[in-house]
Amino acid sequence: MNKQVKNSKIKMLIAITMSLALGLLAGKASDSSLLNTNMVVQAAHVKGNLGILTTPKKMRGTWYGKAFDLNYKSKVLNKLRVKAHKIDSNELHRQDTNAKGIKNTRQTRNWVKAFYPVTFKKDKNIKYILMFPWFSPAASGWSLGIYHYKGHRVLIERTTSSYRITNVYWRSAKLARMYGGKKPKELKTYAQ
Repeated sequence: MNKQVKNSKIKMLIAITMSLALGLLAGKASDSSLLNTNMVVQAAHVKGNLGILTTPKKMRGTWYGKAFDLNYKSKVLNKLRVKAHKIDSNELHRQDTNAKGIKNTRQTRNWVKAFYPVTFKKDKNIKYILMFPWFSPAASGWSLGIYHYKGHRVLIERTTSSYRITNVYWRSAKLARMYGGKKPKELKTYAQ
């Protein structure tokens, strides 16, 4: 009988110890000091990054267009998705123009350095988002700006090498099929 009492006391002590340990563990977890479930992981700072650029609300959504250039006119519709901080798969970031030693890393491979608003003198006060690859020469980017054409809001795309209009994006595929591949006559082919 002594053995049975001893065994039951040991079992009782183990049960009390376990419940105390679980209670302490639960108390510590709610303080977030033992099990840190509310931990926020900060992204590593990238040299030259001044933060994310937000697109204008009027520009957001899905757009359709047909690319064209001086001696070229596409028959294929292009689809362009503009989100709050992305254009297609490109994440828009503001970059410190004075930063030295900016590198292209795995983290920045889908980043573009973006500037907004950018306007050209003789371009009907269109406010463009000017974009370049994060780590690139200055002449290798593109720009997008909102314009009203044929009673519709459109996105004008220009290259940054010569600021030529290379696409006009429409809100629907139907409008892009009807009017795509043509620039508004009142806009200059080359921005100034």
